[in-house]
Amino acid sequence: MGYEELVTEAVKARIAGESDRWLRAGLSTERCDRPAAEAAVAEVYRVHGMPAPETVVWMDSPLGGALASWVLRHGWEDRLDGTLLAGAGLPLSVPQAFARQAEERIREQLGRTGAGGGERRLLAGPFQDTSHARDRLVDALGSPMFDQLDFHWLQDVHGAYELEQEMSSIFDWSTNESLGHIHHRVHRDLLGRVRGPVPERIVQPERDGDVITPPPPPSREQIYFHEEFGGRLDSWSAPRELIRWRCMLAAAGLPESPGLDAVQEALYRCGGWWPLADAVVLTERPVVLRGYEQTPADASGSGSGLISYADGYQPAGT
Repeated sequence: MGYEELVTEAVKARIAGESDRWLRAGLSTERCDRPAAEAAVAEVYRVHGMPAPETVVWMDSPLGGALASWVLRHGWEDRLDGTLLAGAGLPLSVPQAFARQAEERIREQLGRTGAGGGERRLLAGPFQDTSHARDRLVDALGSPMFDQLDFHWLQDVHGAYELEQEMSSIFDWSTNESLGHIHHRVHRDLLGRVRGPVPERIVQPERDGDVITPPPPPSREQIYFHEEFGGRLDSWSAPRELIRWRCMLAAAGLPESPGLDAVQEALYRCGGWWPLADAVVLTERPVVLRGYEQTPADASGSGSGLISYADGYQPAGT
């Protein structure tokens, strides 16, 4: 069977249906059903053979969530001034009023003594890892999944690589660019709040002839931001790859992936989340999303619009 025969009308209909659900979730401004969201997150941990996180913190925005995840990863027992966020040292440019408000919300949920210090392992990567799905597709259909030289395509060898190419092409017409614009706008704003010199251990890329070491991207600032505040999954960007791989498994007639299914469901239940070892930060959806209301049929996605959250956070330029 050729890869064209795998991508049936039923598969195309599934892609369109899942994309429509993703669009509705990504553009939602409804308050989260927190018990349902926490149950969905617990299922992700369970599917990956981990106990549900004992510590759960809810914040109203990605900026509040970034601060809460920083506290959960670093603790605050050693802060001599008795503050979490409002004092000096936090490598984000955050208004003092916002920092004090976020600190109070975190203390209310964690108690006055904190949730323990020490580095907590980030789990965003393992939770959205698609390598198992890739390996199953290659085993079932043959040929490598990726080939930058298009060798298998030119040699008319069909298999997993061709299915991935075809699925990517079909998926493009049913996605909504507005969700990508929202994700990039929020991420760019959070990244822009990094302040102070980036540690010297994160070296600046240098050019030696045609070779750049280490190769960009990401920039030093992006590396630093990921180390301090990274590990966030949101309903605007992550579902795209999850849907694509899940639909490829369906097209190949392979069993579904419980892990990918679970993390996609959890993403639809909240605005975003930072999964950590034994702890999780969940965030509410925006209260205002204006100017992004497009359907898959006319997804031009200009990117101009208003994004606003209940705690007052509004990304720059919106």
